[in-house]
Amino acid sequence: MTRAFTTRSLVLPALLALVAPLSAQTQTESLDRPARSALALEPVQGAWSVTEQRDAAALWDAMRKEDPANTEAQYNYFKATRNARMAANNGDLPPATEAELKQVSDETERYAPGSFEGCMMRYQLAFPSRQAFTELGKAYQKEPDRMELISPMLGRAMLDGDKADVLRWSRALRTRGEQAPGLTDVAVDMLQSVDANGVVFTNGDMDTHPAVAVQQVDGYRQDVLVVDQRLLADAGYRQRVWSEASASGQPPGPGPEYARSLSTSSPRPVYLALSIDPSWTMALRGQLYPTGLAFRLSARPLDTTPLLEQRWALLRKPANAGPLSRNYLLPGSLLLEHYRASGDEAGAARTELELRRFSDRIGATQDLYKAGILKH
Repeated sequence: MTRAFTTRSLVLPALLALVAPLSAQTQTESLDRPARSALALEPVQGAWSVTEQRDAAALWDAMRKEDPANTEAQYNYFKATRNARMAANNGDLPPATEAELKQVSDETERYAPGSFEGCMMRYQLAFPSRQAFTELGKAYQKEPDRMELISPMLGRAMLDGDKADVLRWSRALRTRGEQAPGLTDVAVDMLQSVDANGVVFTNGDMDTHPAVAVQQVDGYRQDVLVVDQRLLADAGYRQRVWSEASASGQPPGPGPEYARSLSTSSPRPVYLALSIDPSWTMALRGQLYPTGLAFRLSARPLDTTPLLEQRWALLRKPANAGPLSRNYLLPGSLLLEHYRASGDEAGAARTELELRRFSDRIGATQDLYKAGILKH
């Protein structure tokens, strides 16, 4: 009998450490002054590196101390510091860092009251509260064509349920947002990991907004309801998602219990993207079944092994999607475990070779050795 994959699997806790939760991921170019405008890119523009972000923050820190009225330097220091600290703390912003960034925001406001950069700092500090989107609106009024607005404005359109603006900002993400190409491939792979009419909970700009853009611009998998779990902090958003999922009863508050309740109250199948906050996978452990770049959430046991085999072969598996590329390690490793346990030597050899080649491309081979997936 085929053994069903669930979060009870012994290998899964180690693998979850390889998966990339999302909050503030970005990448940098070289650190010379002519390239300074590329030092703190937006999340959807590519991958991040903690070391590069720390170096970038140091550069911008020196520049802002030389000229405290330089809002560009202040904002880029703010972003680079925030990105590095969140990346190093599993998507969380330590209280000390939050206090430091609040000081940067306050200093910017003293030297340049009401600046675009100051509004964006306050937006990021207050996100996902409604006050955050008030600050975003102020930034938009000041400089509506700034590229930094595109992804946040798409998030606001999702929060408000404004379908016209969701389409507008999805198109802008593709045409002006300089979105990393690999994120489109990840979005397609995530959506094709969800069954028809499914609901999938995502976790950040890098997994949410490219997926919405794929739906809106390319018309792909528009049957799937993409839910940004960060926006569940808003009661109106929770109610609208609940209604769109045709769920019965009243929705609970935000967090993993919302997804659990939806899975038993809605006729639509419910999924979590692999990039979901680790606290969700821990809270829902034992009820998650891998289907590709997503987990099916189910209170009753499921055997998703055949489905995972089928979808794994179809996944694009980009190596240029920054931290999201690491998420492919989990389904691939689970399949490898399955083939080994079932005595399928050909399947194990094939999958191990593919995993080795892919992990080499993204620099994760040693992580797979440490997790016990690859053997010496």
